[in-house]
Amino acid sequence: MWNLQDYRFAANPAEAVALMRKGPGKGAYIAGGTDMLLEHPNCDFVVDINRAGIGDVAVTPGGDLFLGAAATLQNLEDNDFVTGFAGGAVSIAASHCGNRPVRTTATVGGNLCNALPSADMAPVLLALDATCYIADEDSTESLPLTDFFVGPRMTVLEDRLLVGVALPAECAGWRCLAHKLTRTAEDISLVQVAVALGVEDGRIQEARIALGAVAPVPMRAILAETMLIGQEIAAVTPDVLGDVAAIAAGECEPRDDHRASAEYRRHLVGVLTRRLVEGILSDNREGGTA
Repeated sequence: MWNLQDYRFAANPAEAVALMRKGPGKGAYIAGGTDMLLEHPNCDFVVDINRAGIGDVAVTPGGDLFLGAAATLQNLEDNDFVTGFAGGAVSIAASHCGNRPVRTTATVGGNLCNALPSADMAPVLLALDATCYIADEDSTESLPLTDFFVGPRMTVLEDRLLVGVALPAECAGWRCLAHKLTRTAEDISLVQVAVALGVEDGRIQEARIALGAVAPVPMRAILAETMLIGQEIAAVTPDVLGDVAAIAAGECEPRDDHRASAEYRRHLVGVLTRRLVEGILSDNREGGTA
């Protein structure tokens, strides 16, 4: 049974961290609380961050897309700033998280901070070079999302608070596609792949391939990305696509569980990587933009 001793409200990120450190006992931050209701955490009190001013979605003066940690997944699905960024990939990924009642409550920060290897939003945000903003009582730190996850259900936060994530303006014009394979529409993913390419003058200038549910933490397939960067679209033959897919599959670290075998997951990483890269490049060959 979840036997809470105290429920606290924070007016801003600094106060949230202070309330978390106040004790006594162990605390947890809460916004949507969808996962907490499924699996009660081992804590004595919670700090509610819904009034902490971190639920907005906005474009900064420099053109970055900022997603507040307490922004709901439904907000990400519907928000015009999000649907217009990188082909709407973040919006589409959010729309595939659970069902609508869950999305209207669940938050992007909660999805990331739970740090599940299968975190729904992690691959697409990794593919778009997301930066995390983390609040302490008297300072804010930024670091790449690639450095945020340190293990299953473990992040760099400790008792600090994730304020939000920012996607850089230069990624707005990238073409990004993602796919989440599940057994049922509301089950956690078996495999996730997200691919983002920045194409200019018929050449791949930037490439990102991010994977979920196939390693202890959401990850980038760096070696596979390197195979694509600098390639002319016309030079990306089926053989090259096959090599990129095979390298991505070799970089992941899947495991066997009751949902799927490690071998099946690795195979699907290759299949989905190839399909997504090919899909983006086909759009460009037909006159689309990335």
